Amino acid sequence: MIRNDDSGTGNKMRRDLAESRESDARYRGLLEAAPDAMVVVNQVGEIVLVNVQAERQFGYRRDELLGQKVKNIIPDGFAERLIADATRSTADALAQQMGTGIELSGQRKDGSEFPIEIMLSPLESAEGILVTAAIRNISARKAAEEHLVQMESRYRGLLEAAPDAMVVVNQVGEIVLVNVQAEKQFGYRRDELLGQKVKNIIPDGFAERLIADATRSTVDALAQQIGTGIELSGRRKDGSEFPIEIMLSPLESVEGILVTAAIRNISARKKSEEDNAELERRVADRTKELAVSNQVLERSNMELQQFAYVASHDLQSPLRSISGFVQLLKMEYASQFDEQAIDWIRRTIQATEQMQSLISGVLAYSRVDSRSRPFMPTPFLDVFNDVLAQLDSSIHDAGGQVTCGELPVVMGDRSQLVQLMQNLIGNGLKYHGGQSPQVHVSAERHGKEWTFSVRDNGIGIEPKYYERIFEIFKRLHGQNEYPGTGIGLAVCRRVVNRHGGRIWVESGTGHGSVFHFTLPEGTAQTNVQQH
Repeated sequence: MIRNDDSGTGNKMRRDLAESRESDARYRGLLEAAPDAMVVVNQVGEIVLVNVQAERQFGYRRDELLGQKVKNIIPDGFAERLIADATRSTADALAQQMGTGIELSGQRKDGSEFPIEIMLSPLESAEGILVTAAIRNISARKAAEEHLVQMESRYRGLLEAAPDAMVVVNQVGEIVLVNVQAEKQFGYRRDELLGQKVKNIIPDGFAERLIADATRSTVDALAQQIGTGIELSGRRKDGSEFPIEIMLSPLESVEGILVTAAIRNISARKKSEEDNAELERRVADRTKELAVSNQVLERSNMELQQFAYVASHDLQSPLRSISGFVQLLKMEYASQFDEQAIDWIRRTIQATEQMQSLISGVLAYSRVDSRSRPFMPTPFLDVFNDVLAQLDSSIHDAGGQVTCGELPVVMGDRSQLVQLMQNLIGNGLKYHGGQSPQVHVSAERHGKEWTFSVRDNGIGIEPKYYERIFEIFKRLHGQNEYPGTGIGLAVCRRVVNRHGGRIWVESGTGHGSVFHFTLPEGTAQTNVQQH
């Protein structure tokens, strides 16, 4: 009689076996679904389970991997960490964080090695603790990292040599490379800049333009001319802002398009532009003031000319009558007058002559700005000869000598140039100090103008009077000592100014004087023989 043992022992064994097979099938399904290579290792370091990704990664068939030592596919020095001995519990293995995210090298069947990253986790089983290793091939990532290192090494010298701040930004707007100028400009340490968003140092509204998305090629980026020479504001670590100009260029890498930004601090340029704008405003204001002043001056000149004409006709006419009657009185009745009366008549004649000379001087001064005669090419030798003819008697009376060097052709008003030289040479003859006067006229070319010099050997002028002598009615000597009106040199400056030149004097007491003035060149240069 066969006894049916229904004590439960047999059923339990059957249930355990069924559950074990079901669990093994479920676990195997998880391994095969994993995107990485999966390897399960027992306590003695033997591979007991693999998935299809492990076969592909290491180049073995599954039956070749099962049962072999894990050291055959993972280099010595680290494989020991995969071996879980029988005395270590799951809790111990977890507590030791056995190899989570560890980078090392895997070895294929053909002996070649490749970089991998292993994520380990313990698995408790009836045989003891097993180790499940998720193995990821990180060749692409390592190549990208190596490329970045090479790129940094290659561009580091260029970046550091650049005079501007240089910032390289990746696709998500993070700073991946900077130079020392960027640290100085923005006030950050290099480690503080690397990895942070570029928006932290470039205000919102423009920083987005620095971000090159992964779908844009270098050609596309160049075609968009991303941010060439754009002016905006940079923000320092302390929050202060400053004006900058950015020059952007795309840089293709294995990670996608990076953006290299050359950032120039243009604070000095902006300050200069503001100063120039202020200067231009002041110049404009000054120009308006000068325009008003010129209008006032023109009105004054017109009034002066009107006065001069009145003086010429309404004053000189009665003066000539007075002088004529006094001269007639002297001639007809001189024998009937005593010495005092004769002296009064002489003084009256001198006063009228002086008044006539003064009126003539004012009239000459007022006529200098007349635009009725246009400038023409004028041989200066002709001007010099005209003056000699007019001053012939003065030269003879003073026992002097007037000479000249080579004289050019200039652009000017001949009659006014004669007036100019008559005053300058006449002064050299007048202020001789008792010695025989010597006057010499010369000219030197400087660019597109001529500098004339009228040198004498007279009494000279103290430096403190250099400017005063060119003012109208300013005299340095008494009428009795050296007769004159105080208008001659004022006329000279007015004539030279009208010709677009300048006039000045070099002198010293007792050492003579040299009057210099400039005039524009004529249409052709004419040299003449010394006179």
